[in-house]
Amino acid sequence: MAAIAVSASTGVMNSLLSKLSILLSDQYKQLKGVRKDIEFLSCELVDMNAALEKLADMEKMDVQTRVWRDKVREMAYDIEDCIDVFMHHLGQGHDKDGLFRKTARKIRKLRVRYQIANKIQELKSRVVEQSQSRDRYKIDEAPATSTVPPVDPRVQAMFEDAKRLVGIDGPRDEITQWLMEEGDTSEQLKVVSIVGFGGLGKTTLANQVYNKIKSEFQCTAFVSVSRSPDMPKILKDMLSEVGYHSMDMADDVSKLITALTEHLADKRYLVVIDDIWSSPAWNIIRCAFMQNNKSSRVITTTRIQEVATACCSGCQGYVYEIQPLNSLDSRSLFFKRLFDTEDGCPKQYREISKDMIKKCRGVPLAITSIASLLESQGMHVEKWEKIRDSLGYELETSSKMEWMRHVLSLSYNDLPHHLKTCLLYLGAYPEDYEIWKNDLVRLWIAEGFVPEKHGLDLEEVAEGYFNELINRCMIQPVVDHIGEILGEVRSCRVHDLMLDLILLKCTEENFITTNGCLHNMKGTSQVRRISHQFHTRNMALAVERMNLSQLRSYMLYPAAKYVPVISKFELLRVLRLESDSYGRKDSECLDLSNSTSHLFLLRYLEVSGFRLKLPKKFGKLQHLMTLRLAINLLDFSNPTLDVTSLSSLRHLTLPYNPICLELRNGVSKLSNLQTLEWFDISMNSVETIKELGELTNLRELDLKASGGTKEEDSETKTLKYDTLAASLRRLGNSNLRQLHAGFSAPEQFWNNCFTCPHHLQWIGFTIIKTSQIPTWMAQANRLAYLDRLQVAQLPSEDVQVLAQMPCLAYLSLVAEMVPEKSIIIRSNAFPVLKQFIFSYRLSCLMFEPGAMPRLKKLDITYDSRGPGSEHEVSPVAGVEHLASLEEVSVVVKAKHGEGSKLGSLCRESIQRHPRYQSMNVDVEYEDGDDDGLSFSEDDD
Repeated sequence: MAAIAVSASTGVMNSLLSKLSILLSDQYKQLKGVRKDIEFLSCELVDMNAALEKLADMEKMDVQTRVWRDKVREMAYDIEDCIDVFMHHLGQGHDKDGLFRKTARKIRKLRVRYQIANKIQELKSRVVEQSQSRDRYKIDEAPATSTVPPVDPRVQAMFEDAKRLVGIDGPRDEITQWLMEEGDTSEQLKVVSIVGFGGLGKTTLANQVYNKIKSEFQCTAFVSVSRSPDMPKILKDMLSEVGYHSMDMADDVSKLITALTEHLADKRYLVVIDDIWSSPAWNIIRCAFMQNNKSSRVITTTRIQEVATACCSGCQGYVYEIQPLNSLDSRSLFFKRLFDTEDGCPKQYREISKDMIKKCRGVPLAITSIASLLESQGMHVEKWEKIRDSLGYELETSSKMEWMRHVLSLSYNDLPHHLKTCLLYLGAYPEDYEIWKNDLVRLWIAEGFVPEKHGLDLEEVAEGYFNELINRCMIQPVVDHIGEILGEVRSCRVHDLMLDLILLKCTEENFITTNGCLHNMKGTSQVRRISHQFHTRNMALAVERMNLSQLRSYMLYPAAKYVPVISKFELLRVLRLESDSYGRKDSECLDLSNSTSHLFLLRYLEVSGFRLKLPKKFGKLQHLMTLRLAINLLDFSNPTLDVTSLSSLRHLTLPYNPICLELRNGVSKLSNLQTLEWFDISMNSVETIKELGELTNLRELDLKASGGTKEEDSETKTLKYDTLAASLRRLGNSNLRQLHAGFSAPEQFWNNCFTCPHHLQWIGFTIIKTSQIPTWMAQANRLAYLDRLQVAQLPSEDVQVLAQMPCLAYLSLVAEMVPEKSIIIRSNAFPVLKQFIFSYRLSCLMFEPGAMPRLKKLDITYDSRGPGSEHEVSPVAGVEHLASLEEVSVVVKAKHGEGSKLGSLCRESIQRHPRYQSMNVDVEYEDGDDDGLSFSEDDD
């Protein structure tokens, strides 16, 4: 099963070969008339697939080879389409059908076999034709041609005048300080690895540091590795630069390393290893570096996070993540290259310049390349506007963009085939679009890009692909609050220039067709995937005229203002329709009541922002894996949704409305379900709630209680909560990772809803109030995120339960009363907590040395009002012991006249922190018996 994934280069060839094997199995032994033809197709296509995989590794190929590759790839799509239709019709029917239906089915199958026999003969002719072309033109015997420019422009970075550089002083000085600082370990070997996206200036930065400090060392070297390292040459270059002048310079790597180690053994050296692409290459080079306690230093550059980490392991290492230029430095660099200063830019060029600078997004190489391109056009506004509007074309053709094109292509060409495919799929998203990881991996799975791997489910494999693209700096992580707390990337964006390269590749491979590249489609190619991103009359008309029967994916974004006729799709796998109307009454109505039942291959269906009519039953969409119907205004003529026939369903998001849908009884049939969002307790029956507990593969559950369409008696509500608690206990003992609970329930429910939730990682409550911490939380040893937990009392033993959670990184807690005089956070308590939001009353919060060692943000609300509230010490004592603290926010609610005093005590406590001057501090107090006037004192 591991070899059936779809690829941008080979199309569906692997998937097709798997299906041909199925047709040759005993399951289809009745296909006697076409078995020999199927065997012939299988044998020929195996050979063609081998040739396609070989061609996929070529960075450039001749025109004849490219044409042959494209024809074979498209032929594979057509053959798979034919087989999918064939297998669908052969599989229709039911054992319980009556005599008439069985007879009709037999007649239909005979007709289908006759049709498939004729179709296979046509396809066989195409296969024979392409096989003969391959032999005639010796297709896969052509050597790969290099795309590396004859002169490496990276040489320019070695001799760049520092006065022409922008934004480099800070990074250069930071790395220099770390390399040259004095201390107990300064005599040991130190390695700094500069990592970042291609074109950010890693080589330039390394060279600037090198030139600044090289006079402090006895011998120095600056060598480049590249994607295909010539290790003997690299070692020889290093030997030559560090002053080794022996005439015996053989190509024996072991001898060269020995010579280096012996030469460097008694010297203080500085070596820059530029452009490392793999850990194995570094592991060879590092053998030459001696730990000689001479304060030697090594600087490496790489585009891959994993390689940067490897360079720093086993020694004093520091990974420096180079950042894009800020907007001020970007403008400065752009205008310096064109007009010397920003003021020197004529008014009519400023808006165009602003657009081009935004396009570069702080990448110095992009800024200088585009500035050079514009400079070559002279001072002509029309030419500048043309370049701005067709930068993707310029990236492909202009000599001024050659090095930028080469830098981007290097990263792309270094990807394995499966990651190239996943990266190209990002071309389906509009520019600047925030792409959520969960949505993307589900689309990859639906498209067939993700194979099964032993011990992992498809989502885990796909998340690994996503993380690898982040690791290789191919996509840009979007840092959000929750992701930062949990240490994971939840969404990403694609740099504009990388997106331009992706769209070029998509056009070459006929992979995804967008508005912009529709006119570039080859006449012989059929459109397989459409991403409709903005509205043009020509695009809408072109789609209307297309034969959409072969289309596999259609993605519609709000700016397109166009909804296709869904009945035109026959072989669709992915349908994603997004409107910016968000279900307003005047928004366009999308009727799915009868239009999806024929989409028998559909795997992913997402609709948002429409007035929506849903079918009573989604038909037998046996392949549907994701059904997402969020943010739509529903037609409630049918408030019950039947999804019980969707046996492959893995992710279900119900429409989010004040009143949600009721699921028909039988949801326990959805045995593959992993995600269920917006399940309404009020709308669903006790039986359906009970069946939730049978979904043992469920990992994410989002619950709400809308109040339903009618009042329920207390006995029914109690029964529902008891049933839900029993279901959650089963899920908690199975695979449940995330629970979002947006409803108020009896305290007994929260105490009984889990027993041993060992897999639970996230709990988000909208309303939860209990007398104390539920006892089952002591068993939640993987819980990382606990939000909005409110307890009537917080005794010290409950504090210890939370403090001993090994994975808890985020905690939002409200304590109405604390029995003890002080809440003491002991040493080593909350070992990985990063943010603590705590609201409490009538007690003192104390931190012992070593408490919360990773806490970065502390958000405290302290209510001192009530009897026994006289305090002479700070409500937050020991803040200075929180070693990693960066941000503090304290709100004090006090009796009239006491707020200022308590606020001052809090500030005095915070000021004792050794890094107080660099912290973000906000202290507020509300002085009065009621929530009255609020005063604040801020420090930045």
